[in-house]
This record gives sequence, C-alpha cells and structure tokens, in this order.
Amino acid sequence: MTPATTSPHSLTLWADGQAVATLGYEPLKDQWSLDYDHDWARTLEAFPLSPALPLQPPAGGYAAGAVKRFVENLLPEGRALDITATTYRVSKSNIFALINALGSETTGAFRFWRPGEAPPSIVAMPAREVTRDELNQRLGERDAIPLAVWDGKVRMSIAGVQDKLMVYLDRPLDEGGRMFLVEPPLASTHILKPDPGRTATPHLVVNEHYCMSLAGRMGLPVADVGIYRTPRPVLVVSRFDRVVRDEATGPVVKRLHIIDACQAADLPATYKYERNFGSGEHVRHIREGVSFAVVFDRVAQTVNKAAARLTLLRWALFQFLIGNSDAHGKNFSFFVRRQGLEPAPWYDLVSVVQYPAIDHELAMAYGDAFSLNDVNAFELAAFAMRCNIDRRLLKREATRLAKLATEHAPPQALVDDYVDEERAFTGQLRDFIVGQASRLTSLADAAVALCGLRR
Repeated sequence: MTPATTSPHSLTLWADGQAVATLGYEPLKDQWSLDYDHDWARTLEAFPLSPALPLQPPAGGYAAGAVKRFVENLLPEGRALDITATTYRVSKSNIFALINALGSETTGAFRFWRPGEAPPSIVAMPAREVTRDELNQRLGERDAIPLAVWDGKVRMSIAGVQDKLMVYLDRPLDEGGRMFLVEPPLASTHILKPDPGRTATPHLVVNEHYCMSLAGRMGLPVADVGIYRTPRPVLVVSRFDRVVRDEATGPVVKRLHIIDACQAADLPATYKYERNFGSGEHVRHIREGVSFAVVFDRVAQTVNKAAARLTLLRWALFQFLIGNSDAHGKNFSFFVRRQGLEPAPWYDLVSVVQYPAIDHELAMAYGDAFSLNDVNAFELAAFAMRCNIDRRLLKREATRLAKLATEHAPPQALVDDYVDEERAFTGQLRDFIVGQASRLTSLADAAVALCGLRR
C-alpha cells in the first residue's frame, strides 16, 4: 500500500480534538491509503476505524479497497448523493471529493479535515437556528429546493436514501427546545426525518415512530424518537453516536464511533442487500451481499459474543414481527471499541409491507425465503442453522418477543402522538403485528421440531 505521505491528495481524521490518521488518495490509480497517527495509536482510548482497518496494519497492508469501502459507506445515497454532487460540481463516483465536502459531520467519531489544519475548537459565529415556520416552509418547497441544502450548503452527510436533516437541540422540543444547523466544532444531536409526502407511503413518520416505540416498550435497544409537527409530521431521532456533556464553557457534544454491518464486514454500500445484483431471473441466485449469516458472523468481532448474538437474534425476529422487508446491511450498527465491536441501538424500523405499491422482497432472506409469506418452519430452521443459533434459544426468544408484541402493540396504537386518520393506520399496524406474533410462535415451535437442526 502506498503510504499516505506520498499521495497527492490527503485528509486528516480527527476525534476529540486529536489527529487520528491521514487518509491518502491517488486518483489516477484510484489508490487509497490510511496511516494512523503514532501518538493516537498508543493511547488506551484509541480505536480503529473498523475491524478491516486495525490500528496495526497487517504485514502486507490493508486489504485492497478496504479504505475506500469504509469511506463510501459514510456517504448519502440516492437523491441526496445527486444533490451533493451537483452542489459541489463533482462526480458521484468521486468519493474523495465527496468526503472532502461532507466529512466534517459524518456518522461516527471522526471528522475529515484539511491537512495541516486543525478543526476549530470554538464556534466562530452564532449557531444557525431553524424555526418551526422555516422548517415547515422548507418542507413545502422540497421539490424545488432539496431539504439537504441550507444556505447554499449540503447539510446531509449520513448514509441513507430518505430526506434527513441533522440538527443540534439545546433541549427537548416538547420542553421548548430550539434546533440549530451545525458547523464545526458543534455536532448534531438529532436527525429530522420528515414524511416524504408520497401517495405510495402514507404516514411513514407515524409508521417508523410506532415501530421504534413498540421496540422500546418491549425492552429492546432502540434510539429515542418523537414526532414534531410543523404542522407537517417530522420524526425526531436522537443520535446514539453523540453524547452531550455540560462543561464550564457550555455544552459539548462528544462523538462516539459506530460502523454499520457493511463496514464491519468490509463490504461496499452496493452490497447492503443479500441479492447484491438484484432479483432478475439470471442473477437472483447470486447472494454475495449482506445476509443474516453475514451479520451474525460479526459476532466473532464483538467484545461480548453471547450478548451480541442475542441482540442480533432479537433484531432479526423483530423485523419479521413488524414486516420490515427493507432491513438491510446498513440498518444495523456497532459501536467500535479498542477491544472489539458492541451492538448499537436499533434504528430505521418500518413496517414496509403496509405499502402495497412498494416491492416487499426481503433485503435478507430467512433461510431461502425472500418473502415474508414464504417463511415457513423449514426456512426459519435454516435461518437458525446458518446463523449458528441454538434451537432452544430460537424458540425461547421467538415466543417471548411474540408475547411482548401482542401485549404492547395495542396500547402503542392509542398514544396521543397520533392524530386523526393516523389512528386508523396505527390500528392497521397493530393488527398486522399481533397476527405476525401468532404466526412466529407457531413457526418457531415447528422449526425446532425439525430433524437435523443443529443446537
């Protein structure tokens, strides 16, 4: 691997006011490099960018493309990526230029900064407040002015396709809190996800709020969410990779490092679906992307393997309960510690099957079933076998989660967060999930009775 110091282009990675590494890029060769700072690597608090990029590189250097794959997984997708490329007049394939433009506030702990300079430690100007009225106006103008662009600058630098806006809240909105756009060194504390307003996906904010809140009621690890109305509904998601600390100079937002399953498995973002070439007749047999088995293989990289396996099993079963056919490799994340990985709270929990106009093919198959309707006892048994899940554990957790979902789905549908026609939609969600709970219990009972399933 070419040392970063010989690369014609470079960026410095910073965390907690300390230089962590140098990222190098040779464009004509599309060659990337990463050199950790010696002082950083020697500290007890040091941690790698990902398991594929350890603090001490292998003798032969990092795997070809590993640095590039890590970086590209930080970038937005879809329209947000198009907007970024257009705004900064760079190609969508120019990953280095994109991270150079967006890298001051990405997911995780690191900031990508110009070489030879340090990120500012003091805010140079008053933070840019976003009022309810202004947000409502911008939501109404999204077709003409993308929500990602504010004051001529792209404000979305996290992975994903859906419209999002990263903001800092000085206190909870229901307590009179205010929201601000962020500039270094201020970091965002929350993500705003407005309702897309498409006829194909009505009440998407309510859908995600219901599923996330249901997981919380069931005692599952999930990000905190709320609904903010401008009066248009907006989902407010607390960032679990940020922690606010009160210091003498004022609040400080500490960044925590997380990576998604694609980064943990050293796979590009294009591999986030198990059928990474799609489901066409001639390519549907190719399943080289992130599968449940690939996600469960990350258990070997975790600090507490038993706890991680249990968390992943509950996550997989919960997707079945809510009908989230789009639970893919970028929808599960891990905290990165020096000792290894630790599962992060859940996010992006949506009952996609509520929308008939959207394809419901599963992002990750249970066994060989890429449709919820095709999941039977045999496929559930195959899922458990491929993920090395004990059959008794499968039955116990499926039964327990089904019981909790049956108990908590009805009251969640009646909370005051939902208004008018949204209540009919949450009633629809409730009925579907209660039905899935009954089905999961029966499938798990039958699956563990099948011969040949390993313990």
